[in-house]
Amino acid sequence: MFPEILGRLTRMPEGRSRRVSSNEQPAWNNANMDSTWLAPGDVLEVPILEGPGYINHIWMTSHAGGMGELNALTLRIYWDGRDEPAVEAPLGDFFACGNVPATVESFPVQVSPSGALTCYWVMPFRKSARITVTNDNRDRGYGLYWQIDYVAVDALPDDTIYFYARYRQEYPAVMGQDYLIADIEGKGLYAGTVMSVTNCQDGWFGEGDDFFFIDGEPIPSLQGTGTEDYFNDGWGFRKRTSHWFGQPHGLGWKAGDSGILYRWHVLDPVRFSKSLKVTIEHKGNWPNSEDAWFLERPDYLSSVAFWYQMGMPKDFGYLPPFHERNVPWLKHSMVAKYRDAQLTGGQLRITTMGMFGGRPSLRWSGHKAGDRLVLPFDLPEGGRIVGRLCAFLFGGSESACFSDDDPGKQGRFKILVDGKPAADNVSFQTMEYEEPAVPIGEWQLAAGTHTLAIQANDSGLGDLGIEYLRTLRLPPLAVREVKTPNEAHFFRLGIGRAVYAFRMAFGTIPHSLRQLVDLEIMDARYLNDEHGNPLQCWVEDGRLWVQSPAKGGWKHSWTGADARR
Repeated sequence: MFPEILGRLTRMPEGRSRRVSSNEQPAWNNANMDSTWLAPGDVLEVPILEGPGYINHIWMTSHAGGMGELNALTLRIYWDGRDEPAVEAPLGDFFACGNVPATVESFPVQVSPSGALTCYWVMPFRKSARITVTNDNRDRGYGLYWQIDYVAVDALPDDTIYFYARYRQEYPAVMGQDYLIADIEGKGLYAGTVMSVTNCQDGWFGEGDDFFFIDGEPIPSLQGTGTEDYFNDGWGFRKRTSHWFGQPHGLGWKAGDSGILYRWHVLDPVRFSKSLKVTIEHKGNWPNSEDAWFLERPDYLSSVAFWYQMGMPKDFGYLPPFHERNVPWLKHSMVAKYRDAQLTGGQLRITTMGMFGGRPSLRWSGHKAGDRLVLPFDLPEGGRIVGRLCAFLFGGSESACFSDDDPGKQGRFKILVDGKPAADNVSFQTMEYEEPAVPIGEWQLAAGTHTLAIQANDSGLGDLGIEYLRTLRLPPLAVREVKTPNEAHFFRLGIGRAVYAFRMAFGTIPHSLRQLVDLEIMDARYLNDEHGNPLQCWVEDGRLWVQSPAKGGWKHSWTGADARR
């Protein structure tokens, strides 16, 4: 009669509402230190929830969010006195935002940009629920604020199934096999996926199809069409969040770019009676599709699978220690290099930034155009290295690690590594709550000591805060020396779009490929096929014909109707 969600408020529910929280005791109504301090290695043991009942709300927040280290905290939930956790996941990944807080506005999970974590997953238990949060960061302690609401009932229906969430990672993804998200035995419903990606080379990562193998079938009955398609986007990803799917962090196409994706199968749960295996290909492209299209990539992948089932699932996945489950960025503190800093102009001092001053930084003031600040950093291993610099222009408040969004303060800087240009016209202007880690290039470096130089391009840019440099040693590039029809398709598109533009401008088709190149409508690379063989072309019956002379080569023609015809 009434709408399902709000209509429930018209009927008196069964059970009694209860809560456990970090409210300070015993002065529960006259004190405000309402957090639990977790030193390195500490485990919070939430008071046991006595059943039968069900959890219907969890809220948490931690100083770890302000440090960009939410995943240092591990959430575990145990049902009915069992030794194996039903839920075992890094805290940030469980709440679909990762290490750095980001807005999530979904139906079962919400996160504020400052790091308030909320979920409304319904989690039933018959005898008891035991909840723990562990600080797995051996280097730092955090405060954790928490509330857990549950309903105590007389009994649960016999067909009630339990909530589960498990973490997996592959750093990098294993070549030659699809990435495994879940491997479940039993009867139940698949409820959602969170997946994190860090690009290990330039280009688009998300051409991989998702596969759901139900009840042991050898060929999956649910077959996807691309990574962004599974997460309900199309033609790439963009920063967005919605009831059932989203991407809280933006994900670019450069090596080192990272993002997190979520999809909740609340409205379309995947049913299984005996087992369920969920995989996704880790395939994508080079920046130019003509160079390599649809090949396996060695990107860093991690995931959390969410589902409901009867009984206990089999083990799959492994939750490593915090420093191993982090993508292996090296974090070079610039404050630690204060005594080694070299200045050609301006003044340098140490300042405290971030929540409660937890992010010490260098503050470079008084610099003019051409002035440089040079800082050393050390690499234990050489190779293909990508860098990110956490630096920021000072805005309205010196107590935060973020600048304001005044366009007039968008200063530009030049970055040099070992004296060689790495990035120019770099802006360290950031929006509130974003982590200001700016891409500053990719380099081939040997093990040992190197220098990072920051040069002001103009005068009057304002004070620059520098917190840390992050470097990531990348795995070998995925390459495709021998081209396939995939690359040939994009060579034809390159020619086709030029023919289309030519006809729009001149009302006819070109008489040769060379004419398109001479008019600078088309790049000279399209004079050859995907293997570098010179293409043959001619005009016949109002069409431009092009043929590859290679054995088994392709042949195509265009009228200029569009990029393909």
